Amino acid sequence: MGEKRRVVVIGLDAADRDLILKWGGEGKLPVLQRLLASRASGAIDNPDGLYVGAVWPSFYTGVSPAKHSRYCFVQLRPGSYEVKPFHPREVQATPFWDAFSDQGKRVAVIDVPKTYASETINGVHIVDWGTHDPEDGLRTTPPELAASLSGSYGIDEIQHCNAFRTKADEFAAFRDALLERIDRKVEMAREFLRREPWDCFVSVFSESHCVGHQCWHLHDTAHPKHDPGIREALGDPIEQVYIALDAAVGKLIAEVGEDTTVLLVASHGMGPHYDATFMLDAILRRLEDGPVQPRPPTQRGMFRLWSLLPDTWRKPLKFLTAPIKQKVQPPDWRLRRRRYFQIPNNDVYGGIRINLVGREPHGTVQPGADYEACCAQLTRDLLALVNADTGKPLVKRVIKTDDLYSGRCREWLPDLMVEWDRSTPVARVSSAKTGMVEGTYRKCRTGDHTKAGLFVAAGPGIGHAELGEVSIMDFAPTLAEILNADLPDADGRSFAQALLGPIDAAQTSERVARAPKA
Repeated sequence: MGEKRRVVVIGLDAADRDLILKWGGEGKLPVLQRLLASRASGAIDNPDGLYVGAVWPSFYTGVSPAKHSRYCFVQLRPGSYEVKPFHPREVQATPFWDAFSDQGKRVAVIDVPKTYASETINGVHIVDWGTHDPEDGLRTTPPELAASLSGSYGIDEIQHCNAFRTKADEFAAFRDALLERIDRKVEMAREFLRREPWDCFVSVFSESHCVGHQCWHLHDTAHPKHDPGIREALGDPIEQVYIALDAAVGKLIAEVGEDTTVLLVASHGMGPHYDATFMLDAILRRLEDGPVQPRPPTQRGMFRLWSLLPDTWRKPLKFLTAPIKQKVQPPDWRLRRRRYFQIPNNDVYGGIRINLVGREPHGTVQPGADYEACCAQLTRDLLALVNADTGKPLVKRVIKTDDLYSGRCREWLPDLMVEWDRSTPVARVSSAKTGMVEGTYRKCRTGDHTKAGLFVAAGPGIGHAELGEVSIMDFAPTLAEILNADLPDADGRSFAQALLGPIDAAQTSERVARAPKA
């Protein structure tokens, strides 16, 4: 058995790597810059095509989405056309903190996104005290801890951060609430760090995630919605939040003992919200049915008459006709004849499901050659699309899921994932097959995710080194090796030896042998 080691993980949810490097180099993030200059660091690779919703489940299980099943906040249910919210309890793999607890390790977990309060953790677990898009509200183990936290640190006033803010005072209030939440989270984390010398301590800050989605246009002067007046009045809210997070990291590291390894994980990035996912369903319908034909005069007249009715008339009419429509046209009636259709996959990548015989309730595409031909033709058709306002190709890649993923939960995933050219906004797209397709992005987010993340490791025996790229799935087995624990089903590979040298040669070689790369 090797020497006793402890590990602390500090997560910065969706804190953009390029912004960290830029502002660190400018002296605005002194703690992070000092770590980058003196300790081991590297890039984080996230699950291709699925990373927006799969990042944190892949982090805490060490397996791919094809094994843990989660990639979006709502997902198609296999064997149906039904799309339902995905609860963290549905994740089909074991979090590392449960595995470590079973092996006698003492563990504290605070606000790791997209999880649930473990009932078997050997320590404390705090879920959704202050996270981006909380799933279930505050939950804790032990349960009585929730009331104590609310009394000591208050409740999260932000909750779901999505809102259409247009005025300087609205953005100022949002920024200030994020800064206050960082301060309270730091004090909460420091309290638990002082309670006992945890074998594994994990705390994640999500303010970088929230501010990136809502305030990217205030940071990015080239964004179509950039408002110079608000920017002049407030400065850059994203920069201000990152500066506060930098200070938070410094305070937590100051609490850590000299025998402790610290891993800072900036999970994935942020950039402008340019994509065509909001138009994908219309594009797929055009590819299957051809350009839209003009409606007959009688039908046009009926639609015109309906549009002229006051809302006070239309709403009750919709209510009265809804049961009839539901009876005549069940929820899946539109999909029964289609060969493919859009399914949720957040916004960065479009998700497409092939209507496969034997898998979908009313499949139209046969497995085997028909499925392969359908995927190939659809790929060609999507790659032929152009952004009509720039003349450039709209689609960079069409990813075939089976080329990247396999596992017990493969049927939960899309069949194809569409990677858009996100260099400019998208409002009009065209091809010979679709004709012109127009749409307007109507949601409030001006920032969305980029794939790469960043990590830094500090602690005894860790000097300056550039470690290249690791997978988000590699962190769970790395923590296991540092703690001399087992995590036998992980897809990721430990990089503990690159940080610390051989920890226990016999156990290390055994773990590496049974942890193949996904």
